[in-house]
Amino acid sequence: MRARDVMTAHPSVILPDDTILKAAQLMRDRHVGVLPVIDNLQDRHLKGILTDRDIVIRCLAAGHGMECAVKEFMTSHHLTTVRMDDEITLVAHKMKRDHIRRIPVLAEGGRVAGMIAVVDLASRLRPADPELVGRLERRSTEVSLEQ
Repeated sequence: MRARDVMTAHPSVILPDDTILKAAQLMRDRHVGVLPVIDNLQDRHLKGILTDRDIVIRCLAAGHGMECAVKEFMTSHHLTTVRMDDEITLVAHKMKRDHIRRIPVLAEGGRVAGMIAVVDLASRLRPADPELVGRLERRSTEVSLEQ
């Protein structure tokens, strides 16, 4: 099984110059906690990741306003990604190794094609590798509590 088989295709995205308010509204309306930040809507090259936690902790709790640009608060360094044809065991390994709960899936040319969350892997991997799924879920919970 490959990343393309478990990813959420065509994820909601945001641009670096969009406001934090726009990102928060998009997260609310789409029921997501992460948005890939892309260069433009045509090329869709990954520039960063913005999480709901980035908005709350790095922006609002630090006293910044909702009109600030996404690029000021997104994570743009050391982004972990996978390719559409990567095996899901590799996806799980990268998520566990880097302590992340969601990972962007890139298509040809580095275009954002999808997102995979721990829950996506759990639903597909549990029958084949329940031990790995358990480790991923435990690590995901630990990361949430640490942050």
